[in-house]
Amino acid sequence: MKIICSQESLSHGIQTVQKGISNRIGLPIYNGILFEANEDNKVHLFATDLEIGIDCYIPAQVIKTGSTVIPSRIISELIKKFPEGKIEIECLDGNITTVKENNSNYKILGFSAEEFSNFPEIKIKAKTKLNQKLFKEAIQQIIFATSRDENRTFLNGALFKIKDNKIEIITTDSHRLSLKNIEPIEIKSLLAEGVEVIIPYRALSELSRLLLDNKEVFTEIRIGEKQILFILFPDGQKNSIRIYSRLIEGQFPDYHQIVPNSFKTEIKVNTEEFKGKMERISLFVREDLNTVKIEAANKKDSQKEERCEIILNAENPSTGEASEKISCLKKGEDITITFNTNYILDVLKVIKKENTIIKLNDPLNPVIITPDKDKGYTYILMPVRTD
Repeated sequence: MKIICSQESLSHGIQTVQKGISNRIGLPIYNGILFEANEDNKVHLFATDLEIGIDCYIPAQVIKTGSTVIPSRIISELIKKFPEGKIEIECLDGNITTVKENNSNYKILGFSAEEFSNFPEIKIKAKTKLNQKLFKEAIQQIIFATSRDENRTFLNGALFKIKDNKIEIITTDSHRLSLKNIEPIEIKSLLAEGVEVIIPYRALSELSRLLLDNKEVFTEIRIGEKQILFILFPDGQKNSIRIYSRLIEGQFPDYHQIVPNSFKTEIKVNTEEFKGKMERISLFVREDLNTVKIEAANKKDSQKEERCEIILNAENPSTGEASEKISCLKKGEDITITFNTNYILDVLKVIKKENTIIKLNDPLNPVIITPDKDKGYTYILMPVRTD
């Protein structure tokens, strides 16, 4: 293999695919990146830990076709430190790769491409297409509610559900649940009853980093029996990127059972004000409890006019006490309830609407938090039981 490529293309391609590498495998070859030089003057880059894999193609002058695996850390750091310009990469006998740039000459010990698992073929049972901005926002709104409990692997990812020409993405760690409804561009399914798969957290996390905030570009999603494939820029763009991931096996819990049908209290509050005051008061919560008490009640002001306000209270024996007040609109009964501070802040960070709606019943039952005038996103949170 012998290629000549720009420093910019090489650096971008390497940084894109190396996100597929992890320390999960003890085999040194999978700390490397597969380089494949093709006859159409493109170089295929691919990295995997056998759970997820990422590849892309970069333009190059291919002098000799061939393939090799180069250790990711050394090639990534080396290419980043070269100035802009042309770089020559050649694989010699014995899996030694030379990298030349003007008067610079490096030799890197690599691995045989024959020992490296290549990009898998996926037998498709359903596929759909989403614009990248919408998909990126959806992932950000649900991913933080995935569980880290390795004893319940079916909660270590997101349920991706296709039914009735709609898509739902759901995550839960049993303390909270995040649900996003998406309207896709198109759905083609070979299964009449719909599709339900669990996508691992890491695959969604890496995908979110690569998606653009652009409604005009799309991602194609292809679902197989045990794997899922995401094709970024599927419409023939030069910068096409593919991410594949194994799916998580197991039965996702029936989340419909925990959604309340009616509420005794509904509150509307300014999102940024609520988030800002929650961030301040979180400095005073007890580290072992991490809870804040929230009271929503009608109060009379100095003119004896009744208005609603939310009162936040926290105390820490080693720090002190804190209290915040926020004006709000309330329908229904007054309520005092306790929440995990981080669980409230997580959802407020992903709500983009001016106001947030909070629906409650009592201090022990699930609470629903949604963006105002947005039926596509729902966050369900269990309060903290207090004495």
